[in-house]
Amino acid sequence: MQDDFTQPGSILRPFPDAGSVFAPGQESLQRHLHPLVSIDLSAVRPQWSGWLHLLSPLEPCDGLVGQYTEDEFHGELLRSNWIGFAVEDGRYRLLGDARYFLLERSLEETPPQLRGDRAELEKHYLAEERAYRVSRDYYREHGRLVRLNRFGNAPSDDTTALDLVERLGGFADAGYNWEETVEFPLEYGEAEGVEQAVWPLSPSGRRFEHVASVPGWNYRKTGADLIVLFYEPVEQLALLTFDWT
Repeated sequence: MQDDFTQPGSILRPFPDAGSVFAPGQESLQRHLHPLVSIDLSAVRPQWSGWLHLLSPLEPCDGLVGQYTEDEFHGELLRSNWIGFAVEDGRYRLLGDARYFLLERSLEETPPQLRGDRAELEKHYLAEERAYRVSRDYYREHGRLVRLNRFGNAPSDDTTALDLVERLGGFADAGYNWEETVEFPLEYGEAEGVEQAVWPLSPSGRRFEHVASVPGWNYRKTGADLIVLFYEPVEQLALLTFDWT
């Protein structure tokens, strides 16, 4: 397996186009979910094939993605801090209503008590979109991912290459706060290389396997301290969760 994740080799595709990430009719999700890097599944498990995608939600400013809509637009694999997708020919279809994201609704559809949060979130979206484009454009020109300055409008003075993924394959290690931030069905057990392994479970009880993880702020001005991507190969499901410290 590749050891240097500052370079993509043949197994990573940084900053993929939305058309290769989202299923037909779902391309508008790129407004809420930035495509960071696509991952060759055969590099994670030899018996797997195809590509999955690490995504970074623009929501929240503070708190958790999905926190504003849990009474209306959540489901088994779409809840605060968890986003699930059906994988269709290597592309994602959201397992639920896109109104899970607060800004998917119009101002008129936004409950009055959330309009202040909405205004703050709109500013946050603009800043993070700018930062994402700066990061993407620098990578495409120079061939390396670098930390942005505190304004997110240019690379920092230190242009040391960052990892495109921090960890590839293996097992998810228990002890991170994504396990307990929001209730989700999990299974614990022993696995090589970790003190205690943890697997999210699909609605039918199958284990999601760890694919890759990376800090969201490697790619933008801000982001989760760790974005964690899981895959369930039988039902062809992808699942993202987020660690915040």
